[in-house]
Amino acid sequence: MLGLVLLVVLAGCLGSLGLGGSSDDPTTTPSSTEPTQTATNTPSMTTTEATVTTTSPTTTATQTASTTTAATTSPNSTATQATTVPTQTTARIDAPSGSQRFEARVTKIVDPTTIKIERNGKTQTIDLIGVRVPKSGLYHKRALQTTKAQLEYSTVTLVTDPQVGSSSDGHPQMYVYTGEWLYNTQLLRSGYARVADGEFSKRAEFERKQQEAKHGGYGLWKNTSA
Repeated sequence: MLGLVLLVVLAGCLGSLGLGGSSDDPTTTPSSTEPTQTATNTPSMTTTEATVTTTSPTTTATQTASTTTAATTSPNSTATQATTVPTQTTARIDAPSGSQRFEARVTKIVDPTTIKIERNGKTQTIDLIGVRVPKSGLYHKRALQTTKAQLEYSTVTLVTDPQVGSSSDGHPQMYVYTGEWLYNTQLLRSGYARVADGEFSKRAEFERKQQEAKHGGYGLWKNTSA
């Protein structure tokens, strides 16, 4: 009887020891719930910050590229405008029908109505069509000064007239233009020249310029009435 009681007490002791170490403590002690959450949250926050950081440089690069494009457009427009000026130099010259036209550089002023030009490496003497200047005196001097100021060392356009041949000196006679402006008539408007004798295509225009100088009392017409 005594032995049976001892067996029961011993079994109770062993049972209490089994209940304390089997179900609760071993399962809960290595609980990995908190470490697992910590490991998961930490990378996700790091990834989010990296994404935000990379968007800012991308925007900066885009703005820089657009600024560069805008800067390169203005020189192109400037170059395009600079090219239109010379094309209109002789476009509106009212040349007689059947005439010839070419450009040359004036190298010397011989007298108020005679110039030397250089073209294709050759020098030629040209007389102005339709104007006659006194051979000496005040207005000869002023006409010479005007021709030098307007034509010497400049590039001009010369136009022939089918109605006009060479002068008595054997020089070709031509209209001389600086841009679209007919220089021959400048001497008439200033009163430094008269309309020459003979027929030429622009005679009516030249006589009109001479009449304007007469009305204004310029140069040779200073003390005369129209």
